[in-house]
Amino acid sequence: MTFQSEQDITRLLEKDSWRMDVLKAAAELDLPDWWIGAGFLRNAIWDAMEGKDSPPTRDVDLVYFDANNTERETDWAYDEKMREEYLFAEWEIRNQARMHYVDGFDPFTSTTDGIAHWVETATCVATKLEDGQLKYLFCHGTDDLFGLIARPVAEFKTEKLLPVFYDRIERKKWREKWPNLRVEVND
Repeated sequence: MTFQSEQDITRLLEKDSWRMDVLKAAAELDLPDWWIGAGFLRNAIWDAMEGKDSPPTRDVDLVYFDANNTERETDWAYDEKMREEYLFAEWEIRNQARMHYVDGFDPFTSTTDGIAHWVETATCVATKLEDGQLKYLFCHGTDDLFGLIARPVAEFKTEKLLPVFYDRIERKKWREKWPNLRVEVND
């Protein structure tokens, strides 16, 4: 399967009852500036491109932005609430207003800013339900996502952080999951 537009993604997601259930549950939490990103969307697209009918990952990266409450315990409480109410997923809910510290970045200004700093360009994607419609966020465009390319974002091309990029590909066995994956470091 090839992907060329948001409509292609929408057709894929609307046929995926598990992902749609996750998005509906996330919408009910009603967090400010929320999105579900990373493998939730990337894996669905890459699996379809490789012709795999893989079960969805149970991991759900739900992110939001609330500069007025950056306590870790708030995120943990959201994790617990969603795990109790929606057992069909492994929820990890993180406020991007506090997550800059993980890799030593300047504070993020929004959820989009946080997602834009995730390790690979094809991972810096997200979706959500808004007024019953699927919405998308592509922080670095769709070329790498639709091209089955793993490429680090600019911040991870440094000597200090580039090993994180390569470690993720190996640890998550991306080349085994997606044999046609291309790993590119230069633009």
